[in-house]
Amino acid sequence: MIKLLILNKLRCAYNDMNSVRGWELVKSAALGFAGLCLLIVMYFGFHKVLKYLEEVQLIGPILSWKLTGMLLLMMFAMIIVSSIIISMTTLYYSFDLKFLFSCPLSRRTVFMDKAADTVIFSSWTLVVAVLPFVIALQQVKGLSLGFTASYLFLMIPFVMLAAAAGIFFSLLVMYAFPSSRTRDITWVLGSLSVAFVYVMFRFAEPEKLLHPDSMQVIAQYIQYLQAPTAPYFPSWWVTKAMIAFSAGKWAVFAGYSGLLIACSAIVYCFMAWVCDFFYMRGFNGAQGSPRFKGGRGKFLEQKLISFFPGLAAQLSLYWKDRLMVLRDAKYWSQIILILALVSVYLFSIKQLPLDTPSVKNFICFLNITSAGFVVAAIGLRFTFPAISMEGKCWHLMRSLPVKIEAIMLEKLLVALPSAMLIGVVLIVLSNHILEADIFVSVLSTVSILFITIGVTAMGIGFGAIFPDFNVENIHKLESSYGGFFYMVASMAYLGLIVGIEAWPVHVHYLGGFAGPMTRWRLFGITSCTIGFLLVNFLAVWIPWKIGLKNLQMRE
Repeated sequence: MIKLLILNKLRCAYNDMNSVRGWELVKSAALGFAGLCLLIVMYFGFHKVLKYLEEVQLIGPILSWKLTGMLLLMMFAMIIVSSIIISMTTLYYSFDLKFLFSCPLSRRTVFMDKAADTVIFSSWTLVVAVLPFVIALQQVKGLSLGFTASYLFLMIPFVMLAAAAGIFFSLLVMYAFPSSRTRDITWVLGSLSVAFVYVMFRFAEPEKLLHPDSMQVIAQYIQYLQAPTAPYFPSWWVTKAMIAFSAGKWAVFAGYSGLLIACSAIVYCFMAWVCDFFYMRGFNGAQGSPRFKGGRGKFLEQKLISFFPGLAAQLSLYWKDRLMVLRDAKYWSQIILILALVSVYLFSIKQLPLDTPSVKNFICFLNITSAGFVVAAIGLRFTFPAISMEGKCWHLMRSLPVKIEAIMLEKLLVALPSAMLIGVVLIVLSNHILEADIFVSVLSTVSILFITIGVTAMGIGFGAIFPDFNVENIHKLESSYGGFFYMVASMAYLGLIVGIEAWPVHVHYLGGFAGPMTRWRLFGITSCTIGFLLVNFLAVWIPWKIGLKNLQMRE
């Protein structure tokens, strides 16, 4: 039966690739090319860092292996957290589970099949992301291609052990608390773990390894981290095996490889045995729907409707979306990650080696693009899918006495306050940290207010141009060709805004605004202001109108 399930997965994968046509083919090719370019850029970055470390006298080769162990330990932790979140879906909420249980398959077979899905889905991106580092390490140390092949070989038991920790955790938690609410709690805890690992790694300031003036304290710095030197973690076993392979110590390599394989085999045999006792209780409890207690009294929207009856439709829709956000733990888990992103962003701004006020002001000006990109990336997760996430209920929305313009406007009003808050916080705190002058502070703050409106409206517009009401996973919307076009349009929009504002900032640096206002300067300021407003208007109006027309024509 296991062989049949494997063949079924391979056949489904082949059919999916063979059925790619038209826009899907273009999207897949574009995303594949973009991913390949990113891996190439990562390779050159890693190669430069590793080559620099390798040339440090006495401790250079040790540093590169310590960095490898640190990276593998972080990879191990990230796979554990990812497997906790993914295993909740694959083991208990996968759409084909009821069909599989209706087939002549044992629960152990179904469990192991879904455990294999968890291992693959939780680790493949990390394995590919670390591959440029391994290839760069191979090139710097002058090793053969067998070194990279050994990495891929060691990754099989390594990712199996990391994912097993998350699978076993989900198995125990769902057995002890067999409820659909347990998945929500796990999502929040998983997001907290990811945010903690991300923030702690950034606050550890690994860039100190690249500063020549701090080389005398590298040994203490690595000892303080202690992560790569944990001998009982599989990440260190992989590191020792790779060191042994590079030195030609085949017995040591075989020993650590055998240890990884043996441990993974023992762990999965144990899970296959205990799943008979734990799995079905958690699966049965997960099938129930969570209950939400109704609130007492009138909600804010109900009170506002009594004062503004003409806005009853918009306020009712806003009430619905607000309750969905409050009840869905996935949104709260994403908020945790956003807070971690903002913290690391501001910390990185503070750590920039800037000395002169002019350079600080210039960085504050360029920070408009960075903050706008953060807002656009968050919009790709929340704003762009807003229309599509109505799903099967879209026909119900169309049957209501509400115009599509009102639905789109309500989605915009739901997403705009949070996007504006994030953008303003990033800009204002960055300006405060870098001590920007009044002109740059006001310009960047006003710009980010317009940018958040433009990017958020573009998200709703592109979401209406490329809706998918049959999607089951929101991540598929983010990686769709609609999401790709939305990010491309957002980057072009940000580039135009910064390009238009470059002239006033240049004149300000030269002290031009302190003197008398000439006709040429007045003409330049007027042109830049008109261009700024025109770009913002077109960025909102074009995708909004096209998306509105697309939804109106949709049956």
